[in-house]
Amino acid sequence: MTTDLDLMVHMNNSRYLRECDFARQQFFLERRLGRAMKQLNVRVMNAGNNIRYRKSIEFLDVYKIKTKVGKIKTKILYWDDRAIYLEQQIVRNKDDFICAVNICKMCVIGCTPQTLLSKDHENVKTPAPSTELAKLLESWQLSSERLRKSV
Repeated sequence: MTTDLDLMVHMNNSRYLRECDFARQQFFLERRLGRAMKQLNVRVMNAGNNIRYRKSIEFLDVYKIKTKVGKIKTKILYWDDRAIYLEQQIVRNKDDFICAVNICKMCVIGCTPQTLLSKDHENVKTPAPSTELAKLLESWQLSSERLRKSV
């Protein structure tokens, strides 16, 4: 839609995040996490995004919103005692170029992420955070501390 374009006729920034929201919903459905959330009476909420725009998606460029075999890939990077961290890649179809990468923090309310993720799968263990993710988490922590001090 033309409302999804910015003045340079690229897909606007808010559209990337909206597409990531749809991909996360599909990801949760495909992994049956929605059912587990209902059984455990748990809520999951988006607590932060860090999106890196690498190359613009131009007018009429095609990309798909699928999590398993499609062009927007959602994967769990890591989880701690409060949140699940996901990475999403928006890939342009014509050349398989990764146009944007979003790292999303999804807070789990009502249980631990470990409990939620192991609901249907036993022995699920969190991977070690990559250096990139560890530095991002450190940055978010510093930002939170600074904001707490200013209140």
